[in-house]
Amino acid sequence: MTRRRPKTKPSVSRKRRRQSGESPQKEGGLRIAAIGCVFVLGASVVIGRAYHLQVKNGAEYQGAAKRQSNTQRRVVAKRGTILDRNGDELALTVNVDTIFAEPRRIKNPLEAAKKLSPILDIPRKQLASRLNSKRYFRYIKRRVSPKVAARVQALKIRGIGIEQEPRRFYSSRNLASHILGFTNHEGKGVAGVERTYEEYLRGRTYEVSSLRDALGNKVLRNGFTPHAALEGRNVRLSIDRNIQHAAQSELKKAVVGSEGKSGVAIVLQPRTGDVLAMASYPDFNPNDLSTSNNNAHLNRAVSMVYEPGSTMKLVTISAALEDKLVSSNETINCENGKWKIGRRTIRDGNHKYGELSLSDILKVSSNICSAKLGFKLGAKRLHHWLTEFGFGLKTDIGLPGELRGLMRPPQKWRDIALANISFGQGLAVTPLQVAQATAVIANDGVLVRPRIVKSIINQEGHEELPESGIRPKRIMKAEVAQLLRTMMVGVTEEGGTAEAASIAGFHVAGKTGTSQKIDPVTRAYSRSLYVASFVGFVPADDPAAVILVLVDEPQKSIYGGVVAAPAFKNIAVATLSNLGIFPDDTTAKQEFRAQMAKVAPLPQVGDPTGKGEEVPSAPSLSESAKTLLGINHSNNDGLSREWESAWDGLGVAEMVNDNLKPGEARMPNLAGLSPREVLDRSSKVSCDLIVRGTGKVIKQTPAPGAIIRHGARCEVKLSPQG
Repeated sequence: MTRRRPKTKPSVSRKRRRQSGESPQKEGGLRIAAIGCVFVLGASVVIGRAYHLQVKNGAEYQGAAKRQSNTQRRVVAKRGTILDRNGDELALTVNVDTIFAEPRRIKNPLEAAKKLSPILDIPRKQLASRLNSKRYFRYIKRRVSPKVAARVQALKIRGIGIEQEPRRFYSSRNLASHILGFTNHEGKGVAGVERTYEEYLRGRTYEVSSLRDALGNKVLRNGFTPHAALEGRNVRLSIDRNIQHAAQSELKKAVVGSEGKSGVAIVLQPRTGDVLAMASYPDFNPNDLSTSNNNAHLNRAVSMVYEPGSTMKLVTISAALEDKLVSSNETINCENGKWKIGRRTIRDGNHKYGELSLSDILKVSSNICSAKLGFKLGAKRLHHWLTEFGFGLKTDIGLPGELRGLMRPPQKWRDIALANISFGQGLAVTPLQVAQATAVIANDGVLVRPRIVKSIINQEGHEELPESGIRPKRIMKAEVAQLLRTMMVGVTEEGGTAEAASIAGFHVAGKTGTSQKIDPVTRAYSRSLYVASFVGFVPADDPAAVILVLVDEPQKSIYGGVVAAPAFKNIAVATLSNLGIFPDDTTAKQEFRAQMAKVAPLPQVGDPTGKGEEVPSAPSLSESAKTLLGINHSNNDGLSREWESAWDGLGVAEMVNDNLKPGEARMPNLAGLSPREVLDRSSKVSCDLIVRGTGKVIKQTPAPGAIIRHGARCEVKLSPQG
């Protein structure tokens, strides 16, 4: 029996195709076309988007990618060092820590501000406002202590970082502060040599780029390592550090001892014009300007004007001799102490002098005889000679704020003005101008402009002389200058006005000055306000140094021979000994050495107060601390190199914490280090460092391992053989 397969009904679609006459091949083609259209449409979208990203807005997105993956820092190369004439570092640059933020990387600005506020001593709201910013980079607090930097780093807050930037450091604090000046927060010189020689001292600014990953971490450093050529040049000054210290110390004693208002001391080499010392009191510490005011920052050697008084008689007598209006043997009638000019009377104090020689006029400082010499010269000639000696003109020493003084044209001088100017009243000068004029006499009649900078040292160590278009100029004949020097010796001998300036074994040439000041209320000469001064040079027969000492408004005595001459003597002794000049006579040499002992010496290492007080040695480290640090126990000569290496960081001080209190740290071992290494290492314990000498460290105070407090004084002594 045959079974039939049941018939199936055709599908609807097939039925429709048969009804419409479509073939299966045509149906497949339509399906492929549809799929192709989808692909074409998708490709068009992709191509259009790629065009939008890479062509139309490509530069914008490329810049955004670069900003997100790269970071740049503006870096300033180290500022040049300022040295004294012997190479001792007076001002140098060290690296200190600065806290910065990358606000876009900080997830929770409020929480970060809460943690950072007590460490950085910044109000929480103010700090949160800085951190909650769309900026890529901003400083939070600059130049913080190592301890603060370590505490911030320990928080490990994403977007908060630490970088180093330079800070100016003045190794001897107040020493030569008016000459050195100081820099602002941006490291730019704003006073003293720092300002005048800014172009030489400043380092070049450059950009450093770094790559960073998606989390903002640096993964590669691009750019370049800055060459030493980017660093600023060094400036070598003419001053001698030891002489400068003596000048500042003796000037302070003179001002304080006479209850004066302020003072100036200058030491000048007459043949070269080198300023060996320039002191102004009160002084200041350029490391901490908050402890001083603008009055203390004033360099009175170049920025103070005063009526010079009797020191001006040197110019009057020199001019009269050079113009051959008088001879060295001639005498002048001093009118027994009173001389009328019109309705005015000139007096020689309480003295009644008759006929005096030129030497005696200087020795007793007669106003009347000086006025008569001024009348012999006349206003025009005296004005000419004052200008020749440098009065009314800047010395161009290269220090900011220098004044030219005040001297009226000669046609405006009345008879009484001519008389007054002849003995130092009626004109205004600076202390440096007086020292410069005196140096003309000491230098056989040749004027050499004073200088404070000896050379500029480039990166290769070659020294270049600073540009100067002023050449030495002969002012008067050598015979006249030598005659004046002989006359000036009488001032410091028995019967002169400055016996207190005499030095055993040497002839000292000098001239006192006591001038009245204008009362600011009455606008007339005051009966209580004076300027006492003394200027001279030593040895008189072969001058090595011109020295000026001035005290403004002394109260106990008003006379230069009493107030300023003793300070001159001590500064002269210090200067001669530093220059290696000593008396030939054995007895005089003993007296000279006894005088040297009275001059304030440079504070020695181990004597931080300058009063002979030794600092006790610190206790040695415990055995457990030595074991922790891996110190060689067999090394009985001091701390080993392993100790020096391990100590180089704040973390070690905390590791060996022998119950250290807040603000305390342990003194690192600085033996054998260079000055720059000493500064970098000592900054980690925040001590107030004093550096003595050049070369390598041979001695330090406090001892290695001693407990010191933040800001405590520590000193190191260096030697080229160290």
